[in-house]
Amino acid sequence: MKNKLKNVFFVFFIFPAMIWSDEISQRQYYICNRVSDKIIIDGKIDEPAWKIANEMEMITIISLDKPESGTKIYSLYDDKYLYFAFICYDKDIWATYTRRDSELWLEDTVEIFFKPNISKNSYYEIQISASNVKLDAFLANNNRPGNMFKRFTQWNCPGLKSAVKIKGTLNKWDDVDELWTCELAIPFKDLPSVEKFPKKGDVWLFNVTRYDYSVYLPKGVEVLSFSPIKKLEFHDFEQWALLKFN
Repeated sequence: MKNKLKNVFFVFFIFPAMIWSDEISQRQYYICNRVSDKIIIDGKIDEPAWKIANEMEMITIISLDKPESGTKIYSLYDDKYLYFAFICYDKDIWATYTRRDSELWLEDTVEIFFKPNISKNSYYEIQISASNVKLDAFLANNNRPGNMFKRFTQWNCPGLKSAVKIKGTLNKWDDVDELWTCELAIPFKDLPSVEKFPKKGDVWLFNVTRYDYSVYLPKGVEVLSFSPIKKLEFHDFEQWALLKFN
């Protein structure tokens, strides 16, 4: 009888956990380095601290091809914040929304998803548009209960800092722009599900994405991702990468 109970326990609890652990270990990952120097959120990305950050590059979702518009992403952390920096090459910078939590994904925007506790369903989504408008959401799960954005964007991250710089002219399609940069700091203390700040060796699930709308793109839009997204569902965290704190 004891052996049967052991077998049942293994099949229903240990074995699924082993499979999940193996799946996690095989994901794409990013090493997020710890920084001690101060980072000023001004959109310039010119602090010496950024030199120790590893670089991420994006690919086109579904096809996984190299995109027309290049994007460089960096991430760091310290005792208080998780930092991200984006360099978005863009010939046609377009962002007209002005209100927080608008449908920013319909215009030029960058997007960060992160799930601090791998075993829990809740996760976060933060978007910053090319005009520095924010969308921040704390989502209970990814099964889309009702109007998920009306429901989950009621949460705001109080200490969220962001800044954007543009090399070009915003919302003027008949000239050629160069790029826009975005720098942001996400405060750990303002994330409801984070019980302890990350330390070396901790791992979160995450992904970064970008929507690029342009009159100069063959299809008018590119949807890009760091993690190889093979189906159009950014909220499917089984497709996300690993953020490894160093």
